[in-house]
Amino acid sequence: MTASEMVQNIGKRLGIPELCLNEMGLCRIRLNNSIVIDFEEDDTKNWLHVFAALTDYATNLSRDTLLKLFRAHYLFNDTGHASFGLDADDRLCLFMRAPTSEMAEELWVEMFEAFFSTYLEWKEKLSGGATEDSLPGDDLPDLPPGTFMRV
Repeated sequence: MTASEMVQNIGKRLGIPELCLNEMGLCRIRLNNSIVIDFEEDDTKNWLHVFAALTDYATNLSRDTLLKLFRAHYLFNDTGHASFGLDADDRLCLFMRAPTSEMAEELWVEMFEAFFSTYLEWKEKLSGGATEDSLPGDDLPDLPPGTFMRV
């Protein structure tokens, strides 16, 4: 599958068949007005990157919370084979990348479902350990029309 087909496949399953990557290889969806997930095709077109912000400021996380994150991340023990990391704005994010070549549809769906489930799990776990004044993704620049979907 191509990265575009991968995003379209998720869109169909979410009931938004028009979901697709834009000409820059980007797509953002907002689910239930609270979950923002970004898709980005890499320059080589060999990978589709998926990421979502868990907190607005990683600097607000306690030592105990950081230890839980590191323990969960050890050998992908509790991350659904995704990775924690910081974006350029110091937001704690969950990241995943999927190869676009030879990716079977069902495997891609399983990977995305595991990512989404892990996101929901960690969002709940972190709700007491981080302060959130705004919705993650609200301060991001707007993408060109057709790449931002509200569900």
